[in-house]
Amino acid sequence: MTCHVLYVLIHVQCFHQGSLYSNTNPSETSSLFSIFPEEGVTLHLCMFLQKASVLIPLFVRSGRLYTLLTLRSKELRTSAGEVCFPGGKRDPSDHDDVDTALREAEEEIGLSPDDVQVVCTLFPIINKTGLLVTPVVGFIEESFCPSPNPAEVSAVFTVPLDFFTSKEDHHSTYGVVGMSGLLHSFYFVDTDLGSQYHIWGLTALLAILVAVLALKKKPEFEVGFDSEDPLAFFQQILHRRISKL
Repeated sequence: MTCHVLYVLIHVQCFHQGSLYSNTNPSETSSLFSIFPEEGVTLHLCMFLQKASVLIPLFVRSGRLYTLLTLRSKELRTSAGEVCFPGGKRDPSDHDDVDTALREAEEEIGLSPDDVQVVCTLFPIINKTGLLVTPVVGFIEESFCPSPNPAEVSAVFTVPLDFFTSKEDHHSTYGVVGMSGLLHSFYFVDTDLGSQYHIWGLTALLAILVAVLALKKKPEFEVGFDSEDPLAFFQQILHRRISKL
């Protein structure tokens, strides 16, 4: 399947799911209030949270869809040594969530914003440190060669997207402090480098969600949300976290 066809499929799926997603043209990106006018109280509180964005890069290799992930430096103050998508906190110079994700990806792995074909933004979610994180989905070229910033990134690796729908290397548990619903966990072995990576928490959840949307494939394990309409699940997570602030 060509990159163009996959782009169209994901783009159509984003709008088919309605308010879980927004148009990603920076000049047209919807605000939280315009997406969810009926959730005034919750969204009013969201306005006071520090914002962040992550970029979920997708590319096609030999007809198979992949995503790119990073291993954060062990020298960082937060989430040191964890697997994450490129991203970080909103900067005053950023116009919107897309700007934040693209700027952070360039700073962390040398990915030029001009080399990203943004598809859509997903529903924001509060992470374990209290940041309101907006995921941004975009296509990159298979030929992209990352230049990781050693101060922030220890490694960059790629994973087939369908890996996040298979039960073979998946584990999950309930009742984890600070987590709503299932805590998903994957162990991925990069056979080229002989390295093993632990992908868990919000990063794993977002990878599962994008895999479900892009591949239109139901995971072989319980995901904790309706794969046909995940909106309610993400609304509930946001409401629960906001209620504890």
